[in-house]
Formats: sequence, structure tokens, C-alpha cells
Amino acid sequence: MTTVGELVGGGLLFCRPEFHDLNGVPADRRWSYAHHEGGRLVAVLAGVVSEGVLHSGYSAPFGGPDWARADPTLDDVLGLVDGAVAAARADGLGALRVVCRPAEYSPAEPLLEYALHRAGARLELCGLNHTIDLRSLAAGGDPLGLLGKKRARDVRADLRLPYALVDAEDSLLLAACTDVLEANRAAHGRAPGLPAEYLARARTVFPGRILAYLLRHDGQDVAAAVVYRVLDDVDLLVAWGDRPDHGLQRSPMNVLAHLLVERSVARGARLLDLGPSSEHDGAPNPGLAQFKRSVGAVPGTRKVLVASLGTRGDAG
Repeated sequence: MTTVGELVGGGLLFCRPEFHDLNGVPADRRWSYAHHEGGRLVAVLAGVVSEGVLHSGYSAPFGGPDWARADPTLDDVLGLVDGAVAAARADGLGALRVVCRPAEYSPAEPLLEYALHRAGARLELCGLNHTIDLRSLAAGGDPLGLLGKKRARDVRADLRLPYALVDAEDSLLLAACTDVLEANRAAHGRAPGLPAEYLARARTVFPGRILAYLLRHDGQDVAAAVVYRVLDDVDLLVAWGDRPDHGLQRSPMNVLAHLLVERSVARGARLLDLGPSSEHDGAPNPGLAQFKRSVGAVPGTRKVLVASLGTRGDAG
């Protein structure tokens, strides 16, 4: 029987059974395939079946296989995809849809894309994404070195102001955090995000992996962020934003980004994923992309690939 202990970092948070429990996915709609070679576990591909389609990355930013080795061989990746396609087809499923992780996550990601294309997958969506490589900072590098001269100068000035980044560890702080985020979303005409109640339940299910922060200036809540530890060494920024009426001379987002980098480094992350810089349809958000670039992130893509399996059916 496959256990999360056999997978790198215990597996992606979004593919764990506990995540599907949290989102109320019925057990009979869950699907997984464990690929072995010569008795050795290679990888596990998990997903959720909906209307005959297997979704890896269901109700989540991304999915994809969890590997037993951090750097699988090409043969391992090809074998996993071929085996998963055959297993899904045998179960009567009509398509395999994978919301791929950014290529920066591991050497396996480009190989997975290649293997899926070989299996006939088409590109459904390509979004822009930004990540910050933290490994040089873990070795003693200065986070301000990620920034341009003007941005670094502004952040140094902000760090002399009465800012404090507070862990939203109790229900009142968590509610204050989501209040800031909802005010920001409303000001930009966006739909509500994750409610405090959901985040509280998620923290219970995944202790230490669901983090919420409040940025305060002179005791006033001016910005907030939610970060998931999606792998044992990768942080994903799920939501962030400032309060529209903060009244400060400069946006607090610059210092928030800097402090989040420091927190991720202190917690042993090698990568901080700042998330999409494009809309749900893949259309670019130039302002957001430029801001993330200015705080030290590098651009990449986040792709959705769909392979037709030549069958029809609904296991859900």
C-alpha cells in the first residue's frame, strides 16, 4: 500500500485525501494511480472524476503527480503517464485534465509536460506565474538584493516605520486578515475569496501548513496575506492585498512582500510561489506582473493540459 511517506515531501497538499475531505469531495469520485517499476514506487497521480473527466488539480491551484524521487528519470515520467492513461481509460474515463505546477517546482515538470503531449494532450490554458528562488537567501544572501535600487531604498525606509507582521493564529486575527483581503477584492471588483471559517478548518487539517499574516502599521491593519506550505519546501501565496483606505504615503505591499520572503526563508522554503499574474482565462495582468517582478520574482507559466482518452463515461 502506498503511503505519503514514500513520496517527496509527503506529497502535494492539494492531492492529499485530507484536502478532498476539506472540500467535501465524495469518496466515490476520487481516483488514484500508483506507478511502480520493478517493485519500486515511482509516483502517484491522484485526482477527482467529474462528468467522465479525471481532474488532477481539482478545486485547487494545481495538481500533477507526486514523485518518490525529487528528480525522476525520463523513463519514470513516461511510464507514469502511459500507465495513468491506460488505467483511466480502463475505468471508462473520457479525458485526463492536469493543472500543471510551474516548471520551477522541480525538474519533473517539463518532463511531465512532454510526456502528456506525447500522450496526445492539448493545451487548454496557459497562465503567467511568478516565483522567487530562495536558495541563495538560505545561504546567507540579503533579501533586499532581489530588488532594484529604488525598490530596495523604499523598503529600507519602510522597515524603519512602525510596521509589524503578525501571525493570525487565533480566530479574531484570522477574521481581521480576511476582512482586509475582502476589502481589497471588493475594491478591485473581484469575487469573495477564502472565508475565515474555511481557513480555520484547513489549519486544523494541515497543522503548520496554512499560514495567515496581518501587516500592521502603528497598530492599524493595512495589509494581509495567506500562504500555504504546499510541499515540504515550497510556499504558495494564496492571497494577499492591502486595505484600500490605508492612507499611507507608499503602498504597504512592498514591505509585505519583503517580510513574506523573510518568513519563507526562516521556515526553510526553497521557493516562494507568488501565484498567477494573469486572469482565469489566461489574459495577462500587466500591473500585477510588473509588481511581482519588482519584488524579485521571475516569470514562468502555469499550464492546463487535457488528454482525450477516446472513451466516454462518468465514474462520478
